[in-house]
Amino acid sequence: MNLSPHPRTRVRLALRLLAPGLALLLAGCSRSEKTVQAAPEAVFGVEVRTAALQTVADEVQAPGTVVSTRTAEVAARTMGTIEAVLVREGQAVKAGELLARLDDRELAARGAAAKAAEAGALAARAEAAQGFAAAKAQADVVEKTYERFVYLRDQKSISPQEFDEMESRRRAAQANLTAASERQKQTDAGVERARAEVKAAETASSYARLVAPFTGIVARRMAEPGSMAAPGAQLFVVEDSSRYQLRVQIESSAAAVARPGSAVRVRLDALTGTELEGRVAEVEGGADPASHTVAARIDLPANPAVRSGLFGRAWFRRGERPALFLPQAAVIHRGQLAGVYALDSSGVLRWRIVTMGEPLAAGDSVEILSGLGAGEKFAANPAARDLDGKRPGGTP
Repeated sequence: MNLSPHPRTRVRLALRLLAPGLALLLAGCSRSEKTVQAAPEAVFGVEVRTAALQTVADEVQAPGTVVSTRTAEVAARTMGTIEAVLVREGQAVKAGELLARLDDRELAARGAAAKAAEAGALAARAEAAQGFAAAKAQADVVEKTYERFVYLRDQKSISPQEFDEMESRRRAAQANLTAASERQKQTDAGVERARAEVKAAETASSYARLVAPFTGIVARRMAEPGSMAAPGAQLFVVEDSSRYQLRVQIESSAAAVARPGSAVRVRLDALTGTELEGRVAEVEGGADPASHTVAARIDLPANPAVRSGLFGRAWFRRGERPALFLPQAAVIHRGQLAGVYALDSSGVLRWRIVTMGEPLAAGDSVEILSGLGAGEKFAANPAARDLDGKRPGGTP
């Protein structure tokens, strides 16, 4: 009879004897790993600061666009072919400077005809004046003769028939004088009409010259030599380059912060790093029913880099508020994310995503809206080092 245990039984007995040893070995390995994780790498030269709140201006931000305080659209006032364009976009021009010239041959012919008509009217008026002078002299002579005839009639020295003839001559002289006076008035009116025609022709001729309405710059040019200009068709846009404004839209709920005459902080995207001090010029009385915003215009200081169409933002002050600011050097950017190295409860640096606000008006600090709280510690000078999971070790 074979009393030796079955092979499977022997394997199970062996495993039972080895199990305690394997458990002790695995426990030792686990303790070894925990020991390695509990000892993070120390880094030196890391400046650790404590985040603290500070009081800053509470401001309302409003986006806007730069516009000129005065803009003119120069359009043709008569039909004609554009003969020459004398300016380009962005060019500075003075008031009255020629921008473009139309073909004015037809207008010149009209002006010549008007001047010829004026010369004829002047000649007719001179002839009428001579006729009036002759009729006046004749009427004066007849009037004096009539006065003598009246005296002779009273003296019974002439017959009634002779006096009647004299009276008829007197009436005829007066009628001739009246007719001469009317002719003179008609010729005077003819001269005035002719002169009006000449002035109209000169004005029409001036339409062939498109000039700058005031001193500024040519913002846009739509005119090209050889093309046809139609009345009312816009050919140039000229803007006053001496004064610009930022036209912003403010949420109607915060529109009370925009008060005419108040100072406003302004930044234009095109002027990187430059902050301007504007002043509220005017505020619309009502809100836009579609966007529920109120428009305001802010006068900008003189700056040669400012041009219409630039995008900008304005900040209207309404009080003060607490805010958390960190040095911009403490913020690490990874793609579209921004974060800081903050100390956790065990004193190890961990990269933490934060939400950034606007930079401080003066200095190199940036507001942290979320991700780090007041009283927490952070690495102020991480530079390009990877500090995640490491412990600051002070100065080596």
